[in-house]
Amino acid sequence: MRRETQNILLVLLGGALLKISITGTYLRYVKPSHQWLLIAGGTVMVLLAAVSIIREIRGARDEDGHGHVHSTRSAWLLVLPVLAVFLVGPPSLGADSVERASGNALAAPSTEGEGSELFPALPAGSPIALQLSEFSARAAWDKGHSLDNRRARLLGFVVQEGPDTYVARLAISCCAADAFPVKIKLLGRELSDLPDNSWIEVDATLRPGSATRANEYVPAVTTYAVRRVAQPEDPYEH
Repeated sequence: MRRETQNILLVLLGGALLKISITGTYLRYVKPSHQWLLIAGGTVMVLLAAVSIIREIRGARDEDGHGHVHSTRSAWLLVLPVLAVFLVGPPSLGADSVERASGNALAAPSTEGEGSELFPALPAGSPIALQLSEFSARAAWDKGHSLDNRRARLLGFVVQEGPDTYVARLAISCCAADAFPVKIKLLGRELSDLPDNSWIEVDATLRPGSATRANEYVPAVTTYAVRRVAQPEDPYEH
């Protein structure tokens, strides 16, 4: 690979990292705590490319003896398709990723005990705002039945699977590459008109005993209210 092409690719990749870090698009790929790493990496790439380009220009002038710089326009034109790939990011993962998984990828507790030992007490008030992953874990493993008769407020996107409607999120440990789906079945209302990937806020109560090994720990809830909302800046759970 020619040095000019290497420099151009460094500028593009570094610029792409800085752009997604500043605009918040990086949240489609990694956790919020990784922002400073992306900014640092992008800055280093751009600086390295700038230093290399300056050295190349000075070297070309010295070789010419007349201050003439050879044109590298063709290299820039060849890299335009790469520019589009780097700077136009794909959307975050959604309903398609959830539909490819049959159930919830929840890890069983490593210890046995009552719900008060495995899960912290829920706050007072109603409804309680909970992440889907926490709600599903409590529904499956909480021996203290802390969700029974408690109204929860759940935020996620719609997944339509045949006659069934789910609210779902993707949870990540590090980045989108390790994302796993969490979904909750919505009962008690006709919701088939909601399109896939539309974001909703749901007020609902758990149907006790609905999250079992047989259905891969997908709980069902009785739905009381559903509101269409905008996609949050960070679409994943952590």
